[in-house]
Amino acid sequence: MESLRYLNKQNNQAERQNFSNWWKEQISIFGQEIVYYSNSAPISSFNFLYGEKPDSRFEDGKQMVVLLNLNNDALLLSKFGIVADSDMSGVIHPYHYTTIYGLSSEPKAGDVMTLSEFGIDRLNYPKRGPTVYQLTEVIDEFQGNPLGGHYVWFFKAKRYDYSFELNGPGSGMGNIPLNDNDKANEAGLINFDYNTDNPCDDTSVYGSY
Repeated sequence: MESLRYLNKQNNQAERQNFSNWWKEQISIFGQEIVYYSNSAPISSFNFLYGEKPDSRFEDGKQMVVLLNLNNDALLLSKFGIVADSDMSGVIHPYHYTTIYGLSSEPKAGDVMTLSEFGIDRLNYPKRGPTVYQLTEVIDEFQGNPLGGHYVWFFKAKRYDYSFELNGPGSGMGNIPLNDNDKANEAGLINFDYNTDNPCDDTSVYGSY
């Protein structure tokens, strides 16, 4: 009777491989190219008091093809008003990931991806560039898991809140920390001049873009 059990993993290996190949084919055909930044800080090295690692950094970005499902603005009504936080979900095949990062490597929450192909070559606003999302959840057990094969990684992500983390995708500034020096001003930050003699001059008090 054991040999007749449909979910016996020794008997359905060929069927599970077919499902895996199907997912890989769908991602290769209908996927989008992204630049993936793996967060190199392990959870075990985080500060237990603050729940973070101040000197965390990202590895160099790697090109990868994934399936994307952009939900755009996800409205959340709270006691402080309406909060609009753009979110996204998608699918990563282990073959595409391990080919870049090695065997047994896995995507994880905290990693960042840039929608390099989706956001490139804008017709109306070419200088805006691609959007950046940070993974918040990665799981291999979802509704698309026939025969319990764990074929792909399903992930959820939200718009990346830019922070000064080494080698991460910044907001067009090369990830330079915000300050009042000339480098920051050249990047498009407002240059306040509190010593002006004409406080009503918009360009001197409120700065210029």
